[in-house]
Amino acid sequence: MTKEVADMDNRLSVVLLIFIITLAGCTSAGEGVDEVDPEETPLEGRRIVSLMPSTTEIIAELGLGTNLVAVTTEVSHPESVVENDEIEKMNVFELDAEQLIELEPTHILGHETSVSHYAETLELVSGTTGAELLILNEERSIEDIYASIRDIGDFLGEKTAAEWLVEGIERDVNVQNNIFEERSDSYEVFVHISSQPELYTAGSGTFIEDALEEIYIDNAFGDLEGYPNVSPEDVVERDPDKLVSIMGLEDAELEESIGGTPGFSELKISQPENQCNIPPDLLARPGPRIAEGLRAVGRCVYE
Repeated sequence: MTKEVADMDNRLSVVLLIFIITLAGCTSAGEGVDEVDPEETPLEGRRIVSLMPSTTEIIAELGLGTNLVAVTTEVSHPESVVENDEIEKMNVFELDAEQLIELEPTHILGHETSVSHYAETLELVSGTTGAELLILNEERSIEDIYASIRDIGDFLGEKTAAEWLVEGIERDVNVQNNIFEERSDSYEVFVHISSQPELYTAGSGTFIEDALEEIYIDNAFGDLEGYPNVSPEDVVERDPDKLVSIMGLEDAELEESIGGTPGFSELKISQPENQCNIPPDLLARPGPRIAEGLRAVGRCVYE
């Protein structure tokens, strides 16, 4: 992974974190949106705008990747979308209404954690183009991920494909659950989302903690809610067994970052063998690759 790509993934994790921590008062999934009749817009005529990387991944898994006309600049999967220059890559913080209108979208999908940045823009675009809008709820558990997939399937007229996708993810998650069920060792981990001076982690009420519970991993900060800002002293006091980083750093960068944090040099997580460097796409996104993320975490923590 190049440093440029790592920086992009790092920004993605931080953007997702900031969305979840700071934004509120958003529209719930389907609220104020007319029921969509897929017969009104044939498959080949659907022009979809996705304003969340995880949503983009779901849409692609539903077989509608070729119908995407715009996604976010943070998109990194699948390659067929990333490398398609005909799909506009947009910054959700600076959406251009005129640019969106020119794309003539039929369906626009936003997310609760970021909608406050573009609500007025989407209302204007929808009113001008007649595009249908769906604002997805924040996912706080794996079940919420399944709910989002079903909402997207309903919205885009792909209910059957959505159910198949959910069943496949459930099956893959259960496989990981079974693999690690008989493990005799128990580990407490520190989920590393950002480095000092703003040290954030994942607490309770998050899909990340819920996912880790599927493979019997304890969260060192499970007593805190959401995505709290913690101090180095807090981590030192709890002295977790393992570190699971989703910052997208190179291994050497991660080791240097942890080793350079005050008080960390004497902790177990300062040792490279106790550091799990997980691609942020896999664990930081409430999307269809969550089971793949669990496999990567489980193999590192237990093996």
